[in-house]
Amino acid sequence: MNLHSYKTWILDCDGVLLDSNTVKAEAFYEVALPYGKDNAEALVAYHKEFGGISRFKKIQYFFKQILKKKDFQQEMEEVIDQFGDIVRTRLLKCPETEGLHSFLAKISKAKRKIVVSGGMQKELLDVFSQRSLTRYFNNIYGSPDTKPDILKRELEQGLLKSPMVYIGDSKHDYECAKIYNSDFIFMTQYSEFIGWEEYFKDKPVFITSNLKALACQII
Repeated sequence: MNLHSYKTWILDCDGVLLDSNTVKAEAFYEVALPYGKDNAEALVAYHKEFGGISRFKKIQYFFKQILKKKDFQQEMEEVIDQFGDIVRTRLLKCPETEGLHSFLAKISKAKRKIVVSGGMQKELLDVFSQRSLTRYFNNIYGSPDTKPDILKRELEQGLLKSPMVYIGDSKHDYECAKIYNSDFIFMTQYSEFIGWEEYFKDKPVFITSNLKALACQII
């Protein structure tokens, strides 16, 4: 993988740029706990299994499939708001991933650098601004648009310049990269993807522990 040749870098946020996967898992547990410990643990398990999917789909799954409720729209919206309040506060305080700034310096001359996250776009823009990270990226994208929809829009607008590479820490990230014929780098250090070694053993992906190790590969 010729890392210095990429014109477009697509980066997930949680577990790639910020050490924030535990933030999300803890927030899901906290908002679900009033419905019972077992239900809260079930939501966290679902969240980890489907990393990269928006909170809307996960909390909807919680009410519809775990709690088996039929009329839950207002209640769900209240839980989503509560989840957002918890996450926003903790995203401002959680650590950056190891080697973030040295890596960003290495890819500074790439034509396009975008963040594609399952997190709320408005929330991400605020957090990145307050953490002085906005300047490193051409755009920062998040939900309610899905990752595949974001990449489709970028492609249709001619903004994704080849060759391109996607850095993620989940199965969903890999699947998004594959849809749009992007190379993929899987980052392991902060990932909650159980069984990634077996899943990726026969797939054409580059494995890195963190951005510090990846930056060393870019000459």
